[in-house]
Amino acid sequence: MSKWPTSPLSRRRALQAAAVSALLAGCGTGPARRSTQEIEFWHLLTGGDGERMNEIVTKADADMPQARIKQVVLAWGAPYYTKLAMSAAGGRAPDLGIVHMSRLAGYAPGGLLDPWDLDRLARYGVDRSTFTAPAWKSSIVNGKVYALALDSHTFVAFFNTELAQKAGLLDSGGKLPEVKSLDDMKRLGTEFKKATGKQYGLAYGFLGDGAQLWRLFWTFYSQHGATFDLSGDTFVYDAEAFGESVETMRRLVDGEVASPSAEYATATSAFLNGDVGLVFSGVWELPQFQDAKLPLGAMPIPNLFGTGIDANWGDSHTFVLPHQSHPDEGRRELAYEAVSKILKNSLPWGRAGHTPAYQPVVNTPEFKALRPNSDYAVTATYLHYDPPSSFTGSGSNFMTQFGGVIQNALIGQTSVKDAIADFAERVNVLMSKAVKR
Repeated sequence: MSKWPTSPLSRRRALQAAAVSALLAGCGTGPARRSTQEIEFWHLLTGGDGERMNEIVTKADADMPQARIKQVVLAWGAPYYTKLAMSAAGGRAPDLGIVHMSRLAGYAPGGLLDPWDLDRLARYGVDRSTFTAPAWKSSIVNGKVYALALDSHTFVAFFNTELAQKAGLLDSGGKLPEVKSLDDMKRLGTEFKKATGKQYGLAYGFLGDGAQLWRLFWTFYSQHGATFDLSGDTFVYDAEAFGESVETMRRLVDGEVASPSAEYATATSAFLNGDVGLVFSGVWELPQFQDAKLPLGAMPIPNLFGTGIDANWGDSHTFVLPHQSHPDEGRRELAYEAVSKILKNSLPWGRAGHTPAYQPVVNTPEFKALRPNSDYAVTATYLHYDPPSSFTGSGSNFMTQFGGVIQNALIGQTSVKDAIADFAERVNVLMSKAVKR
């Protein structure tokens, strides 16, 4: 997926925080530590996400007097994944890493990750029952668990409750009218348009952004009960579901209630400024909307196709054990303990918009009181990760290829049928170059 829009900071501040922590420990500030061992933890979380991860890691660090968790923050996307793969292949892997669940198929089968020991995890209160079914199922490759989900982050609909109230759209529970079809969705957009007096009622930024196009498409396509098969020699897909999904996207942005040429930043700004009442976006935008003091509601993107299937695009940040030929068992044990403590203290991660994967946290009164987070948390139970392959997933060329052709159908430069055929050809090329395992 493309980079989460976040506030600047990140690498420098996270490293500074780690350095200060080490300096204080070295100067004897606070309780003395006994023969501390260092756990090296690589991740790609920056901005607000980086600050919250640092908060959680700092607490876990304080609860582990025998260890120090050293965070190493690397550039988002391809640079991070390339360095992680090289470190595992070259015998210089960190003790812990973060990998998007959607990238797992490109790492676990090739020996770049070590599996988690389920018995060892269970001693720290982490097992299958503490995760949602999609997160646990997707973490398994060739019968072994290679990833422990920290969260789920999905594609949802945020709405301005003040504008919704003005339009007379809210029921007594603060919910919008039920949406069961594209016509229902466009009627909702029309009502928001009347309330704002502006040109559009709904914002969806997609121009030049393959990830944004993919997120909505995969939501719609999955709501048909369809999937992609990338395991063979030829791309297999449901042509009818593919066509209806793209056609629905095209009609959604035909200029009636949503712009036919909105970029991500344009759509986000329109919602922040109150020029539209509804926006399709990722849950990672929640802190920005809340910081702007928007009267905010949220809901899962509804099924517009009458199939009755709850489904939406989603991904997860997950903890992995980058492969080590001769792991230090003492540090590895501490890595297990550190992950368990981070998972159990992931409520701050939930405040960032992500839904914590560790179910005991989701079931706490503190998380349930978070609004609108708890209004879309159910999406974690039926999210659909990207189709597994060595070339798919967050930040992949697959999304770029998808956006490059499907966007042309949405803006009228080609037919939906021709766009799908073009994409299928491109996927066949990617499949022919993929390493078969």
